Amino acid sequence: MKTTITNSSAAKWIVLGFLMIIICIISFMKSPNAITKTLEGLSSDVRSYSVFIHVLFLVVVGVGLVFRRGRDFLFSMFLALLSLSAMIISIKYLIAPNILMFTMIFGLILYAFLSKQIHFNFKNAAPIDLFFGFLGLVFGFWYLHWVESPLWLNAFLLSPLGTANCPTLLTICGFLCLSNEPRLALLEVAVGLMTLFFGFFGIFRLGAYVDIVLIICALYLVGRCGFTVFRMSHMVTKTDVS
Repeated sequence: MKTTITNSSAAKWIVLGFLMIIICIISFMKSPNAITKTLEGLSSDVRSYSVFIHVLFLVVVGVGLVFRRGRDFLFSMFLALLSLSAMIISIKYLIAPNILMFTMIFGLILYAFLSKQIHFNFKNAAPIDLFFGFLGLVFGFWYLHWVESPLWLNAFLLSPLGTANCPTLLTICGFLCLSNEPRLALLEVAVGLMTLFFGFFGIFRLGAYVDIVLIICALYLVGRCGFTVFRMSHMVTKTDVS
């Protein structure tokens, strides 16, 4: 038995690492004030679209919970839609890091689905997966930043899910926490590390302290991926010895 990382070519990991480094570097090219102004304007401009995405989120999750058949397709396509949506809106507002990041994530989600490496069977999900998945989905949907007061109320329908990076990353991270093996390590590592980076970026550069949830969920996703790779590698070693 081989792990997903073993089956992935070194070139894919090199390209992935290079893209993530570029994304991190260019994220510091604008000042915090400029970023804040852009994201506040974006969130205000897409209020109607945000309502649509929030309603769609509830429909997708509700249908996915009720019907097992087609759940992999439904959830995968919703994640692809969120990534594509955030990428297109980032092009409109010239947010270079988000354009690169969500293009990368969109491609990886499609690759994971087509290669049958993204599954959602809640009967086989570990309680800890359910906990972190639920945490990511709740705060991705109800993202307490970039919305006007009353914050707690407006965030239910107007937070920039599918438009801004942090709520979109957190939601994707939450769904991936709920996924079952076999999983695509490339996707989990990319989403996990990008969510982790923008969690710290949001807290220390933009004062978005709600982004602590991004850090928590990302650490779990990356840690679980690392543990899975270690476990599978250990199984391979024992098999080879035998």
